Amino acid sequence: MRIKDPGLIEKMIKALTEPGVRKVLCSTVVTSKSATQLSEELNIPIRSVYRHITDLCDIGLLTSERAMLIDSGGKFVMYRSMVKSVSILYNSERDSFEVDIIPNENILGKFMRFWSYMGG
Repeated sequence: MRIKDPGLIEKMIKALTEPGVRKVLCSTVVTSKSATQLSEELNIPIRSVYRHITDLCDIGLLTSERAMLIDSGGKFVMYRSMVKSVSILYNSERDSFEVDIIPNENILGKFMRFWSYMGG
């Protein structure tokens, strides 16, 4: 899938230049993880993990796969990468960037099964 929106491309490039963002994305391709799990696994401060999660969700590269209420009244959210890979190409003839995305089939298949179940 090719991204064509210049504003979204710019946001993706900016987000993906941060090593922490890439680590969060990579860590959530196979299994969903909570912010706490990501913080511990990647040795990134929890506040930074939440910032990375927000950035990735805003640009559509990460999604909340499920949320559970916990006894203390808060929410426990599990995050999953929407993409398996992202390629960024520079087109010198047009002085522009192109972004190609290969969707994460694990999460896409789950969404499609859910959509079918709901009658979509």
